[in-house]
Amino acid sequence: MVPPVRAVTFDLWNTLLTSIPGAVETRARFWRRVVNERGLDIDDKLIHRTLSTLPARFDEEWRAGRQYGPTRALEECFAAFGDRINADDRDALAEAFESASFALEVVSVPDAAHVLSTVVDAGVAVGLVSDTSLATGRHLRKFLDHHGILDHVTFAAFSDEVGVYKPDPAIFLAAMDGLGVDDPASVTHVGDLKRTDVAGARALGMATVRFRGALDDLEDGLEADHVVDRLDQIPAVLGLA
Repeated sequence: MVPPVRAVTFDLWNTLLTSIPGAVETRARFWRRVVNERGLDIDDKLIHRTLSTLPARFDEEWRAGRQYGPTRALEECFAAFGDRINADDRDALAEAFESASFALEVVSVPDAAHVLSTVVDAGVAVGLVSDTSLATGRHLRKFLDHHGILDHVTFAAFSDEVGVYKPDPAIFLAAMDGLGVDDPASVTHVGDLKRTDVAGARALGMATVRFRGALDDLEDGLEADHVVDRLDQIPAVLGLA
């Protein structure tokens, strides 16, 4: 059993929240509206083909540790549109892209809010350490709030705001600083990925818990100190139940 802790940090995607497939279609729908309103010479195939490249581009850059968010994604999309768009069109498409990110379908992992509430009620601070992609920290806070999770979070370290992805120690240290904790040994990190969550937290001396209830990471890598299938197992693992 992990000794009593002062703070617990949670990953977000596939730990507290999951995304319903359909992000490309959602963004395409918002862009079609702009294209139609402005009479742009961009057909549905070009919109869909351009947006469909973004998930793979993010994964490539994320694995390399290079920040890839809306700014870079839009630059690449606009390059594909070429002289079909002008500066005002770019602004309108960027605004629609931002709005589409708030419209994505995101659901809570079962018991997420309840488990965080239980941890907080036990006197343990809760933080987030989350990589972001095309939906940034400002979007994710809205989803967390909608599902009753944000109220239990003292501090959130999002990669687009900190400037690095996990497993870089800086994002974990940012969360610790925000939580007012200076000893990594007093922190437990809960996440779903071995390469980012387990390796990053362990390198700092944190205890680690891998949650595989939403996504079981089958990639090679160091295994966590504990592996759980349900979030409601977390309090017992932490010695809080």
